[in-house]
Formats: sequence, C-alpha cells, structure tokens
Amino acid sequence: MKTLQIVCRNLTTIIVLSLLALAPAYGQIGLAANVPFGFEAGGKSLPAGTYQFKYDLNGMHLLISGAKGPPVTLQIITQIARSSFSMDSGLVFDTFEGRHVISEVWIPGMDGLLVHSTPKQHTHEMVIAMGSSATANLSGKAVFERSCARCHGPEGKGNAAADRFFQTSVPRLGSAYVQAKSDEELKDIISHGRRKMDPVRIGQAEVQHLLDPGSVDAVITYVRTLKQQ
Repeated sequence: MKTLQIVCRNLTTIIVLSLLALAPAYGQIGLAANVPFGFEAGGKSLPAGTYQFKYDLNGMHLLISGAKGPPVTLQIITQIARSSFSMDSGLVFDTFEGRHVISEVWIPGMDGLLVHSTPKQHTHEMVIAMGSSATANLSGKAVFERSCARCHGPEGKGNAAADRFFQTSVPRLGSAYVQAKSDEELKDIISHGRRKMDPVRIGQAEVQHLLDPGSVDAVITYVRTLKQQ
C-alpha cells in the first residue's frame, strides 16, 4: 500500500488558481481546481484548465469533468492515511519524461485517494489550495524577499555568491535591461523560468510551489520600484 511521505520526495508544488470544496450531493464530495499544465488521467490526455474532481462515496471511483471533452472516470486504488506532511486539499501528479499523471486526490477532511501508481522513477508536482498558499496576503516586496532575493540580492542589485554558483552575472533588476522588458515578458520568466533560471517558487523546504498569478503581478509591481534613476 502506498503511503504519502512528502518529506522523502523531491517535490515540486504548484499553486492552484482556485480550489474549493463541493457540497455533498448524490453521495459525492470533491474539489475544483485550475490545473496549470496538461495531464493524463485514465489513459486520456487532458489540457490545462479548470476541472472538478468528484469522489463517489458508493462506487469508489473519481469523476473528472471540465469545460472541454467528456468526463473521465478513475477507479480508486486505495485510500492514503494522512500524516503530518499530508496536504490539506489538492492534487498530486506523478511526473516523468515530461508527462504529468494524476496520482492522488486530497479532499478536505478525508484521507487521500490513490488513483494511479507509477512504478518507474518519477518526481511529484502538487496543486494545492489557494488558502494553503505561502503567498496568501503577502505584499510584492515580501514575496520578493522570500523567493527572489537569494539570487538577485535584497534590493535586486545582485548577489556575488549567486553569480559564482550560476557562473554568470545574475541580472540586476533595476538595470535598463530588466526594466525594458514588458510586464508580460517578466510574468513569463517568473512563471516558467528562462535559461539557468527556474520558475520562481516559494514555501517551506519540503513543500514549495509556483507563485500564484496575484503574487506574480505583485512582484512585478515591486520590481518596477527598483528602477535605477
């Protein structure tokens, strides 16, 4: 039986744009989430987008429905007991060879639901609730200090240690080179990374996730204040 041992995993977690509990009806409970990448479920490929994940309490299966295409039904393999490292609510995806396969669903107040097990070596990406976000109610400056400052320096003026580690000059955020970029380009770099820069993440050592869209916008607004006069 598979148990969730997040502390032992090389986890990459991704913030949900929206996640909400669905009221029990017709023996079903579940959640809704905006999955920011394409994924596989039951042998079918699903595009990024908003989906509902409903657990049928009687039939022991999970129904995935979205705006596009017919619903997908997955059989529940087993339940996963919660631990101190379990997520409150959200989704876990097995990630390998550029693929994302939904493997676990965590509904508030329940044990986890295992719907897929990948035997080959893989990592995990987690989609978690907005309410669980480490960026909730943080200003752009606060998010910057928790995620960007370690490479770009506390005021965006650079970090010599980061320059040595990456063997390049990490861009100074107040420079004309950075400030000339559009907000959309900065958003793309923060969200997806570029060259030696990974997508920006925030969180604890064991569980980190991509910045939610509101935090990305707030960071860009803060970066604009670093423009050199």
